[in-house]
Amino acid sequence: MREYPVELMLTTEATATPIRNMYALHVHDIAAYEPRLPNAHGVLSDDPDHANWEDLADRQGDWWRKPGVLFPYALFVDGLPAGFALVASGPYIPTPGVDFVMWEFFVHHAWRGTGVAAEGVAQVLRRHPGRWEICTYPNAARPVGFWRKALPACALGEVEEALEDHPFGRKVVWRLEV
Repeated sequence: MREYPVELMLTTEATATPIRNMYALHVHDIAAYEPRLPNAHGVLSDDPDHANWEDLADRQGDWWRKPGVLFPYALFVDGLPAGFALVASGPYIPTPGVDFVMWEFFVHHAWRGTGVAAEGVAQVLRRHPGRWEICTYPNAARPVGFWRKALPACALGEVEEALEDHPFGRKVVWRLEV
């Protein structure tokens, strides 16, 4: 398999465009595991007032207004946007005893199965040593398999996995120290 160089960039409001543009693809992917219908405007959103994807992207503004607490990373391969990782800390942690949570993680379909996602995750986790929590939908076979394979390579010790009722809903949850 060809190795792709993955560049991780902590974005700002001025450099957020790749994440904002890919977010619609991420929401579409999530709809396979958390079924939802488009609203009257054709946007996959529980909010009937979201008239377009820009409205939904505007709701993400806090990611760029809380530096040092929220970390919006874009992943690039050969200078092109390949995905993103939204990392939260502090008051955005839903579970006690955790330092960081992977709030959202997305890799474009073009890069899936190439090692880009695993390298992106490894780079994100290395930037934030501490206790991590990552979760996904129990019926999401491919993401569950991905996390099971990727996380042990990043962990300092054992990776804990549980199916639980989480503040985000019923999830498969991994906790690890990096």
